[in-house]
This record gives sequence, structure tokens and C-alpha cells, in this order.
Amino acid sequence: MGLVSGRDVLRAARAGGYAVPAFNVFNLEMVQAVCRAAEAERAPAIVQVSPRSIRYAGLHPLAVLAATLAETADAPIVLHLDHGPDLAACQAALEAGFTSIMFDGASLPVGENVTRTREVVAAAQAAGASAEAELGEIGHATDAEQQAILTDPSEAACFAQETGVDALAVAIGTIHGMRRTGAVLDIPRIAELRRHVDAALVMHGSSGVDDESLVQAIAAGITKVNLSTALQAVFMDTLRASAGRPGRETDARAVLAEARDTVTDAMRQRINVVGAAGRA
Repeated sequence: MGLVSGRDVLRAARAGGYAVPAFNVFNLEMVQAVCRAAEAERAPAIVQVSPRSIRYAGLHPLAVLAATLAETADAPIVLHLDHGPDLAACQAALEAGFTSIMFDGASLPVGENVTRTREVVAAAQAAGASAEAELGEIGHATDAEQQAILTDPSEAACFAQETGVDALAVAIGTIHGMRRTGAVLDIPRIAELRRHVDAALVMHGSSGVDDESLVQAIAAGITKVNLSTALQAVFMDTLRASAGRPGRETDARAVLAEARDTVTDAMRQRINVVGAAGRA
């Protein structure tokens, strides 16, 4: 099928009342897992690449991997830049074939965030891609001093209108990098954001959210769900267990394949939880 624009995928999900899962990847096996899970569940899915993964594997190698595997996947696959630090990074991703980009200006003054987000939106529109921004500050599990600043619905409405973003990452109680579930979501705030904002609402830090809370959040208005930490834990746990089996001492392919297949199953489960199964 090939890579598709995030715009169409997010619009369909928002209208249909389900969420699109965005899975962070960093190597061949993770990209394979996303495409296989999406195809098996007949679901749209987002291959998501962070700056850290780009530093590890390279922007163009990851883009080529995603584009190549999406060609043979019978499911709509979006290639998304996660937490792009500036316009240059976003433009580089678009030039490499990404069909969705995010500029993270959450730490900037709102006025500057608006100005810089507009530039990113214009670049995305010119390329036929979708643009995501962030308003409010989502905490990180590794920083005990960092306090989340929850997104104000009225401010979010103005931000979305002034920038024209397709998607807006909002702070609603999640925390990046949680290794266990336990995040307490502000469901009424999500519903209020949904009423005010004419853009797809994005939940970052979804690894810390249990299934029941995730379903409630989607019913309230979340349209894109980012997943990274929980899947990396599955991948690493499987690697360790698989590498310790007799006969695997020099068989890296078998070890990596087992990790890929286990992560694929975990992705399929999440696809069903967010309601994306059968939506392709």
C-alpha cells in the first residue's frame, strides 16, 4: 500500500471515535512488527521515530525501512517524526519521506510556540503531510522534580486555531517513560479539550496507562496514542530470555526474530484496545 499521510488517518479516527496507535521504532525488527501487527489486525498504524532513534540508526535508513516495508503491508502506515526539536529537523524528515511530523515547542513561551509551529505546519502542508504540536508539559518518569502542566482547553482552542495543526499533544495526566501502569488521567479535561479543539488530540506517555483508562480516554476524545517504553520493555525482556536458551549463543537472527514476534503480539493487543482493529 505504501506510506500514507497522517492527515487522512487521523481524520478518519476522529470521525470514527477510535484512536490510531503510534509505535516508536529504532530498528528493522520494530518496523517489521508495526507493519505485521497493522496488517494482521487490518488497522491503521503509525511508525514513530524519535530524535534519539535517529541518532542511533539514522534518519534516512529508518525512512527507507519504513517506506519499503509499508509498500508490501496491506494496511495504512504513517511515518511520523516524534518530538522534532526545530523546523530544520522537521524539514529533513519531510525530505526523507516522512508523512507526519511533530514540532515540540511545549517548553517555549506560548507565543513563540505558536510562531514556530505555524512554520512547521506550512512545511507539512506543502509536503502533503500532517503536523503535530504540543501544548502543556508532560512530565518524565526520570525527572522527579518535573511537574506536569496540564493543558488548558481554552488556550488549546486558540493555539490550534492560530497554528492550523492537524494534531495536538496534550498534558492530561500521563508521564513519559513510565515502566508500570498507574497514570491518573483527567478524563473530564480530555472531554473539554475535545469540545474546544478542532484537531486530533494526542496522548503521549501511554505506556503508563492501563487498558480501562485508555478506553475511557479515547471515548472522551483522544485520537492518537503514543507507545514506546512498554514495547521496548517487551523487546528487551524477550531478547534476554531468548539469548539465554541453548544453541542461541551465535544465532542473533533467531533471538531478534523472537523479540520481534513478541512485540508484534503486544502491538496487536494495543491495536484492539484503542479500537483501531478492522478500520483499515
